[in-house]
Parts: sequence; structure tokens; C-alpha cells
Amino acid sequence: MNAEFPSLSDVFRLTFAEPVEWLSGEQQRSQPVQWVVTSPGEVQRSDVLLLPAEHASTELLQQAASRQAAAVVLLGPALPGDLEIPPGLPVARVSGRENLASAQRMMLTALINQRAALVERGVRIHTQLSALEAEGAGLEGLAKAMTEICGRGVLIQDKRGGILAACASAELEPVWEQVLETLRPLGSLPEPLLDRKKAGRNAEAIYQEVPGGLKRLVMPITVAGMARGYLSLITRQEHLDELDRLVVWHGSMICATDMSRHKAVREMKKRLGGDLLAAILEESLAPRDAALWVQNMGLELDQAHVVLRFAWDGQNTPSRRRLETLVNTEVANLRLRVIVSPMASEVICICQVPPDDSRAGPAVELAKAVIAQGKREYPQVPVRCGVGSPAAEIGSWRISFRQAGQALEMARRLKEDRPLYYPDLSIYRLLLQIEHNPELIAFQEETLGPLLAQENHQELLRTLEAYFKHNGNLTQTAEALYVHRNTLLYRMERIASILNQDLDDPETRLALQLALYIHRMGQPGGRPRQ
Repeated sequence: MNAEFPSLSDVFRLTFAEPVEWLSGEQQRSQPVQWVVTSPGEVQRSDVLLLPAEHASTELLQQAASRQAAAVVLLGPALPGDLEIPPGLPVARVSGRENLASAQRMMLTALINQRAALVERGVRIHTQLSALEAEGAGLEGLAKAMTEICGRGVLIQDKRGGILAACASAELEPVWEQVLETLRPLGSLPEPLLDRKKAGRNAEAIYQEVPGGLKRLVMPITVAGMARGYLSLITRQEHLDELDRLVVWHGSMICATDMSRHKAVREMKKRLGGDLLAAILEESLAPRDAALWVQNMGLELDQAHVVLRFAWDGQNTPSRRRLETLVNTEVANLRLRVIVSPMASEVICICQVPPDDSRAGPAVELAKAVIAQGKREYPQVPVRCGVGSPAAEIGSWRISFRQAGQALEMARRLKEDRPLYYPDLSIYRLLLQIEHNPELIAFQEETLGPLLAQENHQELLRTLEAYFKHNGNLTQTAEALYVHRNTLLYRMERIASILNQDLDDPETRLALQLALYIHRMGQPGGRPRQ
């Protein structure tokens, strides 16, 4: 993928989450691609032409072939029945994707800036797998999704080598049982992964060739600094590429989340016994029993409910019991209907809110009140709070619980003195999960490094952020920064010169905005955009 021009296969794997169906010319998938266009009249040699499947015609395909297009990609499920493909023209179809502009942008990103494309694809993979985990798909559902994304066989094992989940790829389906028998023993793992403590401290994907002509990429599933299991991507014909590394990296993190969640639920049940929150998170209650229990706790079934998660932040913090007291005091002051439950170092609240309140007003007000009171009583140790989205049904409480946890972690990282509401976190909730990915770190350094090396980089960063915030409007940006328009023009020209980038280019702007998010996330006091 480091050639001057990436191949069709490389571009497709970085662009499309859906399977690519080759209608002709699959054997030519290694040929290079120079550009991506959406109009047959723009096609030049080695370009890819994107067309809505329903608009495809034999005439358009012949035109593309005559112009020596690298391939034609048809987007959408509909396909004319009388379509004839000219000999020698590679034609592929991606069902379910109908946004032509979005597909072109992603393909051009993969073509022009493969590192940015990898970061963007990684975010999409993480989003997809996180959603499955939050929906309760389990490890089997995650394994199936990973196979669909990268086309490899997927094996998820526990710390003893036991198979927790597995999904065969098309190429391995006939021999899948033999593959599992080969890889089941822990001794088949690469030597660096055999020590679970060392593997947990230095978690990285390892390429390995194993008997039977198999190749695999294996990554420890790390929980609390210890390898609690292993995730493998397996093939026997093709090389393992950067997309595979993205899948195994993000997949191991989501598997760790899933495994951690299940373990936490088990421990919570032991510690809290019949606590309602534990029972609902574990989904061990029948809907009728859960409804009766919620009503007995004073909550109303026709209202929405929001999960809040509170925690101290810092060294030598007060006890969790004091935090619980703060919460209970403010609940009483605001006369809210809530369930308060301690869990580990956190205090969890289930707060009732009106079903039509998309901003979870009462819950956010409670969070603000607790943080403010905590600042008054313990000025040296701040309280952080994450607020999930409203759950209309009891079965959705666990989703709000998970969201609140992500918001709480971001509040800690950003040193945020206000509650963070999950829907407001934007891309931060994804970047937090992959911040140690070498590709992400390298992307920030390559994109913003020259600017960060300047002595007055803070001023230049503020200027660039304001410029993007106001959609490139120089007048509004100058007013927001309280500078003269000529001063702003000078700064923007200097930024472009330092970065050696064209700030009018959409792909450059996308890369810079993403790099600013990454940088801001790691800076004390950085704030997510609303």
C-alpha cells in the first residue's frame, strides 16, 4: 500500500465497509488507480468511475472502457437486467451505498492520503463494533462483523485458549474445524504473548505463520494491564495488510470492553446483591419483573431515564461515601426521582426525565449541582461527571450506562469542570478509545507537527481552530479573534506556509480538523465542540 499509486484492492478495502461484489475483472484488482470520478466524460486512463447502479448502462460502460478506466464501481442494489460489460473492463458493485459524493470523498482520501484514510476507516470500524457491543451482540456478533469487514477468519480465545467466539471466512469455511484445532492450544501463540503480564503491558499485533499454510495476525485482549484473551485474524492465501491491523486493533479493544463489562456485571452482582441497577445491566430480569421493581423504587415507566456516573479526579481523593453523600444531598435539594448506587470508585445515578426532553435537563442540572457543591466542599479535588442519553425503556438503561462511562472518562481527560453529556462529545468519544494507536499518533505529528514546533504555536492553533469553526469565513474569524482582517490573512498564510498545505483543499481541511481534535483531546483544559 506504499506504491506511488494504490491498487484497486487497496482503495476498496480502505473505502467500503460493505462487501465488494466483482461483476467482472476481479483478477485485475491489483492494477493501480490514479483518480476517482463520477462523470463518464471525466474518465481518463487508470481512473475509477463511480456510478449509481440504477443509472448504469451498456453505453456508459463502453465509454469507460474506451477511455481505459481502471474500473467502474456501481453503488446501490438496483442493477439493469440488460447490462452488458465490455471485455477487459473491471466492474464492481457495492450494495446499499447510494451516496456518490461520500464514496468519492472516501476513495480520494484513500488514494491521496492513505494514513488519513486509515485513521478515518479506523474510526468507522470502531464505531461499528462499539455499536454492536452496546447493542449486546456479544463476542459472536463482533467476530462475525470483523469477518465481514476484512474477509478473514476470526478467532476469539480466553486466557486459557478456550474458544469464546469464531467466524470462518469464505476461503477457510471448508477447513475451519481443522484451523480451530490447530490454533486452540496456547502453545500455538507467538512466544511474546505466552506471558500474559508482559503481553498486557506491551499489547501489539503480531504476525505469525502457523502449520497448514495459515497466516494470522494475533493481538492480546487486554483488561487492567493483563492479557485476558486473544483475538486472531486468519488467512492462508493473501497477505495481511493495514486494514487487517485496524480490525485486530479496534476489535481487541471492543472485545476487552465486552469482557470487562461481563466481568464487572458479575462482580457487581456479588457486591450489590439484589441491586436494581446490577440486575438490569446484567439483563437477568424479565421485563415484567424489571418494571415492577422500577415502580417499587419510585420511578415511572412512562418517563425516560438517564444514567449519570460521578467520580473524584486526582490524588488523595475523599472517600466514595462522601461523594455519595454529595449526590444524595443534591438529589434531595432538587427533589428529583433517582436511584443512587455506588459502584467501585464511582457513584451511579438513574435519573428520571420527561420523555420529550432530548437534552436530559433535570439530569444535567443534578450533575452541575453536584460538581458545584463538590468544588465548595473539596476545592482541591474536582468531581467529574458523565451523562448518558435518555433511555425510553428499561432495556436501554445499559446503553445509557455505557455512554455515561465514556463521557466520564472524557471529562477526566479534558479536566472538564462541567458535566459532559454523551451526545455532545462528537468525535472525542471515538478518539479516546484509539488514542494510543501508532497510526493516530503519527497522523497528528505528520499533520500538525511543524505548527506545534513553532514558539507561538498556541496562537496559531487558536487561529486555525477559529477559522474552521467559522467555516473559513475570514470576517467572522477575525471578529471572533478580535484581530484585524489583514492580521488574520497574515496568520493564515503563515500557517499554510509552515504546514506546506493548501488550506482551501477539502481533504487537507478534513485532515487538519481531525488532527486538531486529536491534539486538543490530549491538552489539559481542552473542550469538545458543542
